[in-house]
Amino acid sequence: MKLSKIEMTKLETLINKAEGTDVNVIIQMIKAKQRNEQFKAARSFEVGQTVSFFNSRMGQKIIGEVIKVNTKNIKVKTQDGNWNVTASLLSAA
Repeated sequence: MKLSKIEMTKLETLINKAEGTDVNVIIQMIKAKQRNEQFKAARSFEVGQTVSFFNSRMGQKIIGEVIKVNTKNIKVKTQDGNWNVTASLLSAA
């Protein structure tokens, strides 16, 4: 679900109004949300599945097979060796 412009404006107002300890709580809430998204992304893959990801250093799309699903990362076997990839960067091939 994407926030509307009105909701984003309200959120910005609340963040600007927050004081020190409130800001820390907000940051912790955002980090928890990010962790939850990473866990959810990792659970969407299974061992043996063919996946792909883009390697910016090599400038190419890499295709491989899932050999292990960790909490946040996926271990992918490719022709060039094994990669430990953040689940959110993978897509089913």
